[in-house]
Amino acid sequence: MESLASALRAGTDSPTPGPLLVTASMLLDIAAGDPDPSTATATLVRGLLSWNRPECSAGALAMATLSRDDALRREVRRDAADRGHLLPRWLVELNRSEAVDRAVELSTVFRDVDELVVGVTVSGGHCLTAVVHVDNELGFRVVDGRLYARHVDVVVAAIEGGEDPDVRVRDITPADARARLTDALRDPDLDALSGRSTPWRQLRPLVRWLVTVLPDGGDAVVAAAGDDVDLDDVTAAFLASPWGRPWVRSDLPELVEAVLGDGLGNGLGDPLLWAPHNVRRLLHPESIWLDHEDLDTERVPELLRDIIRYGHAERGLRPGLTDDALAAVDRHAPRYLAAVRAWHDDVA
Repeated sequence: MESLASALRAGTDSPTPGPLLVTASMLLDIAAGDPDPSTATATLVRGLLSWNRPECSAGALAMATLSRDDALRREVRRDAADRGHLLPRWLVELNRSEAVDRAVELSTVFRDVDELVVGVTVSGGHCLTAVVHVDNELGFRVVDGRLYARHVDVVVAAIEGGEDPDVRVRDITPADARARLTDALRDPDLDALSGRSTPWRQLRPLVRWLVTVLPDGGDAVVAAAGDDVDLDDVTAAFLASPWGRPWVRSDLPELVEAVLGDGLGNGLGDPLLWAPHNVRRLLHPESIWLDHEDLDTERVPELLRDIIRYGHAERGLRPGLTDDALAAVDRHAPRYLAAVRAWHDDVA
């Protein structure tokens, strides 16, 4: 208990809101694991108030505000006033925080994960910016996030000035960011489902609150390449190319279509873009994506190399990204081929 009180005291004394809000968010994460999170939150808040310490009143008010329970927030305010506890102005006015009028989408050509950068300004001019990772290949689910006590512009400028040549920066409306993040945060947290305690899991309640400060009325739809892909056309174009001509014989076009069809799960659904982790998934020894009985799956690594060379050239990727994907094929092919041959031996 004393360690919690120390964290709350340090957060209350901090010149910036982040430390106290992160501690409050961690406590809300504990309550979120209860079958009745609202009741559990109220119980934790009132438990803090019972300690009769200013830092505990501060933590209770932060929790009540982040939980968006106005009645509980008013109860905490009255209790703190009755006890004569002086709380930071930014905390008392936390419910009046305003959205920053800029939101940014960070992505790469593979679009496997988009990072949405959103921010709010707290009373006193304090900035809070969240960088939230949305995994497009997991059904647009939030999988990670970070919090910065800096303005959105400063955070984005630092990322743009980094060493990653493949980061793409695109401004989006804060309302669209809210809509996308609201949808992405709706599913249960994977860390919570697995029982893992991670920094993101503890930040999730704080980010949820921050998102509610953004303007509503936005569009959550992210245009997926797969929506406009005709797999027959993609397959035909590949087979007509120099890389595809060796695959036109016999039943090999069926294998081509199967591998390209698997690629519809890459990023936003472009079967011509293969990141190393997409290669790893397809060539996993226990892969269930390909029909070993009806297709010549021993040739998949060879075919995948040709698809990568063709597809990345079609999409204009820099050579280094193609080299990384081809290296992934070389790395994972031996175990994949051993598994395919073992399967054939078992059914022989």
